[in-house]
Amino acid sequence: MADSLEFSDEVNHALKMAYQTPDIVSARAKVVTALKLHEGQHVLDIGSGPGLLARDISQNIGASGSVTGVDMAGNMIDSARKLCDQNENVTFEQGDAMSLPFADNSFDAVVSTQVYEYVPDLNIALAEFARVLRLGGRGVIVDTDWAFPYWNAVDGDCRDSMINAWKGHCAQESVPMRLTASIKSAGLQLNTVEALPIMNTQYNENNFSYWLSKIIASFAKGRDGLTQSDSEAWLAGLDSLEKKGEYFFCINRYLFEVTK
Repeated sequence: MADSLEFSDEVNHALKMAYQTPDIVSARAKVVTALKLHEGQHVLDIGSGPGLLARDISQNIGASGSVTGVDMAGNMIDSARKLCDQNENVTFEQGDAMSLPFADNSFDAVVSTQVYEYVPDLNIALAEFARVLRLGGRGVIVDTDWAFPYWNAVDGDCRDSMINAWKGHCAQESVPMRLTASIKSAGLQLNTVEALPIMNTQYNENNFSYWLSKIIASFAKGRDGLTQSDSEAWLAGLDSLEKKGEYFFCINRYLFEVTK
């Protein structure tokens, strides 16, 4: 059974920093491109997090369009509102991807990034995605296959224990492998699927995996017998690999482009 990732202030900060690394900025640009936005559209961002994607979308739909971000985490909503306080066409509210607080056919485009790993039922969540998307509307879904990260380590057993503990943060492992069936079940048309790999050969604040390691280390403490010392040893090992020029990380995210 999954233990939900708690969006503490520490995790919230690490996520905000991770989302601003070149790795994720590039991926976010591909999401905006895939939505094929134009002026006047009304867009829903499910799992809007710190608001970076909503802000980027708002710049592509003009003053007559609107972006609505929805997220379950109150501190994420607070962060997003602060980030977008000058964007008059962007609003945020708390809500659940399993029961979206919007009428049928409300949006011209719907996007969801890194959300469906957390939902208890993938088919219900996709049905909600489809319900609020208008007929002929576009959608983009991005999720990560957490079952297969490639991460160099000083101590392979320690790394594997950390990664196995981290897998407990999500209710749905390997979401990309199951999305096609759920998309079709929801009555959506799957148009394209694109891999968005993230590969880092340096361990520093400019790389996604640096911040991810901090989030994993925080989450793993107290799970599967892991301690604070285990988390610290794993992070120290990553620092050691960086100093030796042997750091390596790679994971695949996948972008699904759909229409209704």
